Amino acid sequence: MSNSRALVIKSVKYGETSLIVSCYLEDIGFKSFLVKGLYSTKKSRFSKAHFFPLNIISLNYSYNENKNLGYIKEVKSEFLFDSIYTDVQKSSVIVFLSEILNNVFKEELQKNQDLFNFLLNSLLWYDKTKNCNIYHIKFLVELTKFIGFYPNIKNKNDIYFCLESGTSTNVKPINEFIKGEDLRLFNNLLGMKFEDLNTMSISRKSRARILNKIIDYYSLHLQMFKTPKSINVFTEIFK
Repeated sequence: MSNSRALVIKSVKYGETSLIVSCYLEDIGFKSFLVKGLYSTKKSRFSKAHFFPLNIISLNYSYNENKNLGYIKEVKSEFLFDSIYTDVQKSSVIVFLSEILNNVFKEELQKNQDLFNFLLNSLLWYDKTKNCNIYHIKFLVELTKFIGFYPNIKNKNDIYFCLESGTSTNVKPINEFIKGEDLRLFNNLLGMKFEDLNTMSISRKSRARILNKIIDYYSLHLQMFKTPKSINVFTEIFK
């Protein structure tokens, strides 16, 4: 048996009483586990709350690379969030980002300590902050540092950002790009820390446009990436 901190990425009910939980573990990366008896009429040693999206947990587990699913012996919450699951906007952000991460981790299977630390620290910051409506955009931009296609801004005076090449340019790209005020805001986000996000004001329409461009950016650079199903509900809540 091994012990590790982990982030819950996705959970799906399996059969009548069980759950398949996909987690990003600090020590071995992205893995899936079968949790038996969670929905049984008998009292389970696990709680459904342990497996909420992006919950940070501590696992005692066994995993065999020759099998598709591992086994969780014990689980406990590593941190108790104050607002992520009770605030409507924040909870919608968490569901949306968990869908994104589930797509990303299909291709990012191995452990990455820097990535784990980023996920952990950014979630803890978001839980404590108030009224930040661009956290999800900053999160998605920063996530690209760890998966290989962080935007390359050659010069802040360049007038286009080409989504396909991932670089800024003064030559109008043939395909998808960001330009104008949206590019200025995008560049500002790149150089900003999470703790400074509340100093930045972006209109609802600009947020929606930039988010859609970032989703397109992910689609161009990750073969298995699919637009999250929750994006429509998410967009409605942020109107």
